[in-house]
Amino acid sequence: MKLLFIINDKAGNGVAKRKWRKMESELSMPYKAIFTNYPCHATEIVKQQAKEDQQPLLVIAVGGDGTIHEVIQGAIEFPHIIVGAVAAGSGNDFGRGFENFKTVKEVEQFFQQPITREMDIGILETTDDKKYFMNSAGFGFDAMISKHVNHSKAKKNLNKIGLGKLSYIYFLIKTLFTFNRFTLSLIHNDQEQIFRHVWFVVASNQPYYGGGMKISPNSIPNDGQFELTIVNDVSRLKLLLLFSTIFFGQHTKIKAVKQFTATNFEIIMDGDIIAHTDGEYAGVSKKDQPIHFRVKSSAWRLARKSS
Repeated sequence: MKLLFIINDKAGNGVAKRKWRKMESELSMPYKAIFTNYPCHATEIVKQQAKEDQQPLLVIAVGGDGTIHEVIQGAIEFPHIIVGAVAAGSGNDFGRGFENFKTVKEVEQFFQQPITREMDIGILETTDDKKYFMNSAGFGFDAMISKHVNHSKAKKNLNKIGLGKLSYIYFLIKTLFTFNRFTLSLIHNDQEQIFRHVWFVVASNQPYYGGGMKISPNSIPNDGQFELTIVNDVSRLKLLLLFSTIFFGQHTKIKAVKQFTATNFEIIMDGDIIAHTDGEYAGVSKKDQPIHFRVKSSAWRLARKSS
């Protein structure tokens, strides 16, 4: 088995760079390291390396959820690729929901006893586009917050002093007073349900999103299904209070929160609603356009740490 590190040295405002330097100084086994230079570069790297050599290859992403997201997208088509990660971003939801490497010793132990687990991938599909997600994907209020945060200078400046999460709180409150709610039609198990005054809808493959919020406490990333969460019919003030409970997974007891479990869903919304996949901006839905969420089981292989 060969070893490849893909490093986004800008992730976490330098956190990934510092972690990589420490690992690099401790590594004694043969490896290859490639740095990303632009969006989706990690996906390109994985596909290129996979096509060049059919030997088993452990690809370790050193970066945030965006970098890991790109690596997994590149690995989906290639069963000889094993994905590992060193969580080094500002949100690190992947590191909360999936096993990841923290030390060089753990990487070396994996090579001595390589254990992998096949994981699911979520698919968000419209009539003209298809996107994958490992953590979550959705539309609405939370997606708008993600877009603001990821394009703000405030997040970069706060990351420098370890307070990056404050940018989420700032934009949460700001978006709270500007977001227009929408009506959503859900087709699930051959039945249609209408939800009005919707704040957001999110499909989850694992419990965490938004930098540690436990949006879907019962989601398991390799059970062949995912959970859909809809929040509607709640005032702005109560929504703010609801978000304070999400970090502990207590929001599911609130009447405004509805959750469904299945292998696929279809939704239709009455407006052009902003989308996210794994916390990254994913475009805008078209009014009255059918949108499908579905699961692809055993889509990629995750490196497991030895016990």
